[in-house]
Amino acid sequence: MEKQILFRKGIALVVIILFICMSAIQSTSTRIVSKSNMVTYSENSTICGFTTDFETGGPIIDAWIDFSTEDYQGNEYWYEAWSDENGFYIIDNVAAGYIFEYMANADGYHYFWGFGPIEIPENGTVWINMSMYPRQPETSKVCGYVKDNLTGECIYDAPVYTMWFDVHGNVNYNGTYSKENGFYSINLGPGYFSVKTAAEAYINQIFFYDDLGDNETVWFNFSLDPEITIEIIKPKNGIYFKNKMIFPFYFPIIVGPIDIEINVSLYGGEPIDHVEILIDDNSKYNFTSEPYVYHWDDITFLKIRHKIEVIAHRKEDSDASKELKVWKFF
Repeated sequence: MEKQILFRKGIALVVIILFICMSAIQSTSTRIVSKSNMVTYSENSTICGFTTDFETGGPIIDAWIDFSTEDYQGNEYWYEAWSDENGFYIIDNVAAGYIFEYMANADGYHYFWGFGPIEIPENGTVWINMSMYPRQPETSKVCGYVKDNLTGECIYDAPVYTMWFDVHGNVNYNGTYSKENGFYSINLGPGYFSVKTAAEAYINQIFFYDDLGDNETVWFNFSLDPEITIEIIKPKNGIYFKNKMIFPFYFPIIVGPIDIEINVSLYGGEPIDHVEILIDDNSKYNFTSEPYVYHWDDITFLKIRHKIEVIAHRKEDSDASKELKVWKFF
C-alpha cells in the first residue's frame, strides 16, 4: 500500500514538472510577425559595371556576377548576371535598398569578393566595376605522408586540405586523400598556404608555410594522435524518476538521485590516465578504471539547471571532453 502511495506521488510530481517544462518551452518559442502592413518598394533600380583583368585591364568575358541585397524592410534578394564580350554586365528590376555582398567568378581568375552596405536608390543606377586577378600556374606542390603517431602505420584515405593565399588577398582551397601508403600531394601556385588533415578517429593537425616559390616542393609529414570519444550513456533525453527513465522528453529531467554512466573509447594512442566528472564546473570524482559510473545524489532546491562535464585525461596527448545540460529536482 505504501509503495502504491509513493508511486502515485512520484507520478504526480513528474506531471507537475512536465507542465513547468512545457510552459518554459512555449514561452521561448519564436514569434512570427505579420508583414501585411509593411511598406514595399518597387523593383525599378539597376546594378551594372565592368569585369576586367587586373593586370592587363582587358575585359573578362562570361564572368558570373552575383549580388546579395536587402530592401529597406530587410527582405533578402539574390541577383545574377553574365558579362558580355566587353566585360559589361547589367541587372535590371532591382529592389531599392542595400547591397551587402557581391562576387564575380570566371575561368582562369581568382574570385572577386566585395562587401557593403552600398545603397540602391529607388529608380536609380549603381555602378560596380570588378577587377580580377589571373590565377597563377600551380607549378609548386606540398606533399608528405600521413601516419599514426603511436604505431607508425600509414593512414589510408585521410582527407588533406590546403588553403592558399597571396599578397593581394586572393584565396584558393584544394584537397586530396592519402593513398594506401599514406602519401598525399597537392599542386599550388607561389604564395602562402596552410595544409591540414582530418583523418577519422584522429586529432586534426595543421602546418603553415610562408613564401612558397615557383617550382618548389615542400614536405609536411603528419603524425596523428588517436582521438578520444566520450559518450554519456545516462541520462539521455527523457524524464527520470528513481534512477529510471519513465518516458522520453526533449532534454534530460531528473527527479531524485541518478547514476551517471559514461563510455570512453580510445582509438589507440597513449592510454587514458583518468576520467574526471564535473557538475557545474565542480570536480566530483576521478575514475582511474572502468566502469565510469557516478551516483549523483546531491539535493538541489534553488537551482534546477545543471551542467554535467566529462573530461578524459592523458599524461602527454590531448584531453577530450563532453558536456550535457540537464534539469534536476531534489
